[in-house]
Amino acid sequence: MKKWLMMALVLAAATAQAKQDSSQYCLVCHGSNAASNPTVKGPNLTILPAWYIKEQLLGFQKGWRSGGKGDIHGHEMLSVAKIMKPKQIEDAIAFIGKQPTKSAPVKLLKADISHGKSLYQSCAGCHGASGEGMAAVKAPPLAGQSDWYILKQLQAYKSGERGTASGDQNGAIMRQSAMMLGSDKDMQDVSAFIASLPAQKPKG
Repeated sequence: MKKWLMMALVLAAATAQAKQDSSQYCLVCHGSNAASNPTVKGPNLTILPAWYIKEQLLGFQKGWRSGGKGDIHGHEMLSVAKIMKPKQIEDAIAFIGKQPTKSAPVKLLKADISHGKSLYQSCAGCHGASGEGMAAVKAPPLAGQSDWYILKQLQAYKSGERGTASGDQNGAIMRQSAMMLGSDKDMQDVSAFIASLPAQKPKG
């Protein structure tokens, strides 16, 4: 099946489920237990606190996370978020919060984790020494997230696909941090290290 057709079917299924059952439609793209689905680039949701999930859904609705020109999956998420009503958002967040916290099951990057650990020290001030996140500075948990997803987001920040929208102050801060990573290899290494950290039950 051609990739564009598969994506269209996934989006159609997600849209249909969003209208019928706002507490479970996320699983179409994020896996049966919401712990990621690399096939359609759905990240791990079980590690994320309610405040961050809500913030990102609203970010999609505002166009802060609409995705770049070639970001098919970002545009899919934008389309789904745009049809969600406030009650559907709250129901989806509550449903995700009931799922067991798990580390993303698949690690795809071949990288130097020890080098990634040293690079992560500049991230720990906001995301915590163990990747647990800090709500006070709007920094989400990272521990247990998919390595490929972290890499994708770092690349998006560095290229300007994320963190450049008007009003997205937290995104702008993250973009500055991503710019400090000198190469794709650095981003791969730090992403692999973060993915090696055990998932922690989200707070808030």
